[in-house]
Amino acid sequence: MLIALLAILGVNLIVIVVLLASVLSRKRWVKRQPGAFRGVIRVSSGEIDGLRPKWGRGYGRWVRDVLVWTKAPFFFRNELVATDGLDQQRPAGPDEVKRLGDHPVIVQLSTGSATVEVAAHDEESQQLVGPYRESVAVGRHRSAAPNGARADADRTPR
Repeated sequence: MLIALLAILGVNLIVIVVLLASVLSRKRWVKRQPGAFRGVIRVSSGEIDGLRPKWGRGYGRWVRDVLVWTKAPFFFRNELVATDGLDQQRPAGPDEVKRLGDHPVIVQLSTGSATVEVAAHDEESQQLVGPYRESVAVGRHRSAAPNGARADADRTPR
């Protein structure tokens, strides 16, 4: 139906096929990047260019302490989120995020004056925390820190 409508409007079928092939090949390339994970992202406080306060789908991967987020549905734009630290990791509440399995995980990242939340399937939680894996492991094995101290406070700089 959509193809027929576009053909009536004068859009060439070859243009549609080329666009579809380029989107699918780009998605395949993004998925095969080392450490890539599928998820959703939103800005929970502050402002970051290219990201909104509403959950947006895409693929993420870490390059050192920078989260490279490739936005869906066309996968042509990358948003770079330079993070300062991992504030919190928690399981998602019921109906908080959709289409990420039964037990999605949400991490809250601080970046300058803004805070970003990224959610992924629980099986991809190791890729989700990226360079902050050590601080998450320390936080799990340690009892609750006094006075609300963050788990990543003990992380040594690289």
